[in-house]
Amino acid sequence: MRVCGKTGLAIVDGPSQAFRVAKESYGPLNPQERGLLSENRAQWYRFDTPGRTVYAAEDAKTALLEALSWARMTASHVEYLKKTANFFGESLATIRKEVEEQWHANGHMAPGWIPANWRDGRLLYTLSFEPGAWIDISHADTLAALNTALGSLLYTVDVDDTLTLAEITGGHRQLTTLLSSWIRDQVLDDGSYPLGIRFPSKHGAIDQGHGYCWAFWLRRADIGLNDDVVSADTGTEIHHDNPAYAFALTRHGIKSR
Repeated sequence: MRVCGKTGLAIVDGPSQAFRVAKESYGPLNPQERGLLSENRAQWYRFDTPGRTVYAAEDAKTALLEALSWARMTASHVEYLKKTANFFGESLATIRKEVEEQWHANGHMAPGWIPANWRDGRLLYTLSFEPGAWIDISHADTLAALNTALGSLLYTVDVDDTLTLAEITGGHRQLTTLLSSWIRDQVLDDGSYPLGIRFPSKHGAIDQGHGYCWAFWLRRADIGLNDDVVSADTGTEIHHDNPAYAFALTRHGIKSR
């Protein structure tokens, strides 16, 4: 790691390889393009900017944890099931089974469930990156640089005090995409632009890893070229007994038919 002498941002080396889950029909390097004039960023991903952003994780377990987080059994739903079980004097497992059967009978997916066909058409890809500068957005020097550079503009996106890791890892998309857009536009002290952002998975580190995720901006694709410094393999199918998939289901409390 080094600190950029021009911007104050913390610069780190990128991954040589990283993992990404994507639909085969779209491909691993064809994310949704975000519009320059889009005002509603609620549906944007954390560090999207106008243009295209590709996300990847340092290992397959983290990639699948991120990809499946939308289906996890939330604490509020678990608490509801516990209260219902206590009221009827039944076990939590029995009440959960009855609720899930009712949801399925009505054609809905219950919280904590994903359909078996979620895996159909999705592949786990390995991305390879050429060397370049990435910004560690969770580093104290980066936070200080962002606080200094954006100043009062942070108040317009509900940062009342100072920017911290709580905001970086939170779900406030107006804020996180403001940060990523500013970082993307910076010219570093060596004359280069950042390739993207390294950020911590909100699910934490796994095994001996760091929990790193990566947001890569497809700058060249955004201007109609095809020579971005990233490539992808042909992908592998995600079978139900895939260890990383099974890990993500268990960690999120998800069931699948």
